[in-house]
Amino acid sequence: MMAPVNSFNTLFHAQAFWGLMMPVSVSSMAADVIRGYWAQRILWEIGGYVAFYPPTIYRKDHVQAYPFAEEKDLHVNVGRLIKFLNEWRSNKQSLFEKILDLSYAMAEEGFWMEQDVRLTAAWLQDLLAAGYRQPRLMSLEIDRQRATIGEGDMKEFVPKKLPSVHLGVDEIGTVNYEIGNLIKWRLLYGRIFKTVIILAEHSNAELAVERCPLSHAYKYLPKVFARYGGADGFLFLQDHMILNYWNLLQADKEKLWITDKIAHSWVTIPLESNKEEWFVKQGAMVKQVVGSSPVHFQSKYKESMGEDKIVFCGSELFYVPRQFVEDFGDLVGLVGNLDLHHKIAVPMFFLAMDSPQNFDSEALAGTVFKTNLAANETFSSIYTAQSPAVFPVKVMNEIDFIKVIRLMSKGDPLLMELV
Repeated sequence: MMAPVNSFNTLFHAQAFWGLMMPVSVSSMAADVIRGYWAQRILWEIGGYVAFYPPTIYRKDHVQAYPFAEEKDLHVNVGRLIKFLNEWRSNKQSLFEKILDLSYAMAEEGFWMEQDVRLTAAWLQDLLAAGYRQPRLMSLEIDRQRATIGEGDMKEFVPKKLPSVHLGVDEIGTVNYEIGNLIKWRLLYGRIFKTVIILAEHSNAELAVERCPLSHAYKYLPKVFARYGGADGFLFLQDHMILNYWNLLQADKEKLWITDKIAHSWVTIPLESNKEEWFVKQGAMVKQVVGSSPVHFQSKYKESMGEDKIVFCGSELFYVPRQFVEDFGDLVGLVGNLDLHHKIAVPMFFLAMDSPQNFDSEALAGTVFKTNLAANETFSSIYTAQSPAVFPVKVMNEIDFIKVIRLMSKGDPLLMELV
């Protein structure tokens, strides 16, 4: 049995906060009622229900006629919608995955549109980012009339296969894994950091992915810095580097962090008699930038490096506190249009901004860093929750992501809410 529920004087308990999402592709006069039917069907999955109580507010209604078109979505489709919802079944194993499954099915049947499926996904992501815990499934298996209690899903809630109605890929295609990957990392790190900016070789406005050639990623960072003037600092993290953020709580947020104490990550390259053309060209550009820099940048850099060598650093992970943001931007400006690579520019910037003895080198000193994994190694075998970061951790599919979350949950047990 279902009953119409609108948005007036309607209270949602915390276990039903996911149901606060209001569709936007249907008429405003019908949106809340359609949402009410959708939410009621999902409530069955957690043993929930709708309760009606005597009124607690009173109002005077003024008779006003509404054009039929305003409520067409409701009057024309309500019978078919209720029949559809009663017959709908899902074999998904977590609540949020079931919600997305139903939202897509409703779009496929024409009850709402593609943008509402994207809106649903975004709302669920925001809930998780705010620390919301998915209610456990306690669904009535309608066809068998008996209750089962599940312990939660062991998968992500992004469907493995989903036509374009979810994220705008080709109609006959499936969700590109890289797109799904962006949602996962946002869910993971969005719980901890106030803002997560994702940079990639190709932009995606709907997913808030910003275009940035990764070989020159440092040139884009001043734009990010300027956008968040109130931020205490900025952490840069590449996708194969996993951050165990719980180990950084005591790190000095007023100092620079970089992997300068990690073998194979921070490597000094001599330039004299170097036969590697790439390093020779990069070294020449470093010399040009340093030579044109203000005296305070030159003196700090030359104290550490001189002119006969440069530092090559993967720069997969580094932190710039607020007090060095202006210096970083000035150095980017000095590079200008030079083709100075990210892995050369970032360590040069750090050495020009401050002396290494002033870095908080201990913050990242315990990082597990391997350039290549042995044949018998996997990211599971090198991962430890006691290190500040682990590299490389290449997540290639949903199963890998679940493994990573389970490993990280040893340091942050609440992460298990994501899988």
